[in-house]
Amino acid sequence: MAPARFAFFDVDETLIGLKSMFSFRAYLHRRILGQHVGRQTEDEAHRAMAELQASGASRLDVNRHFYRTLQGRSRAMVCACARDWYAQQRQLPGFFVRPVLERLRAHQARGVAAVMVSGSCSEILAPLAQDLGVEHLLVTRLEVLGGVFTGEVLGMPAIGEGKRLLVECFLQHTQANPADCFAYGDHLSDLPMLELVGHPVVVMRDDDLVAVAKSRRWPLLLP
Repeated sequence: MAPARFAFFDVDETLIGLKSMFSFRAYLHRRILGQHVGRQTEDEAHRAMAELQASGASRLDVNRHFYRTLQGRSRAMVCACARDWYAQQRQLPGFFVRPVLERLRAHQARGVAAVMVSGSCSEILAPLAQDLGVEHLLVTRLEVLGGVFTGEVLGMPAIGEGKRLLVECFLQHTQANPADCFAYGDHLSDLPMLELVGHPVVVMRDDDLVAVAKSRRWPLLLP
């Protein structure tokens, strides 16, 4: 049997053209509160997030702050809404980043298993993973008690160094050779993950990451 090989994909603005967490939250607010109140609630949440970022909060802090907005929500309800959100979004032009989606499908056709690595959570990304035949998700894990989200994150969110640790543990568990594996990312925070594998690929959005890719002669993809 041939050794296992994997292709690790950042999701937001790498595999899909939007930020899944924020797109889903906006949909959830409208679904629960109605169009008008839901839009107002989302605008308030967006302003609060912008103020947090302006204060110098890290991406980890922003990630944890986001998931506190799910506090008290039923996990079953959120999963059902995520399925409906995905069914709508996947029909829209630009939802998939086509060059990256084509790479994912090409890897799968060659027996290289795709792995999603994201600061988003499995509840939001499960419909996408199922649609694309992706079995492995290395994502942010949320605490659930009695079927309800507490608003807390379990362990380190899958951002930056968190992504590296998750991928590193996955490679060790599967005994895959990192030199034979691929990784795709669009932001400088994806660099720790990209550096782990033998075949990193950068989607050209973040000038800082593109500069690193050019200096190291990594392949670049136009989104």
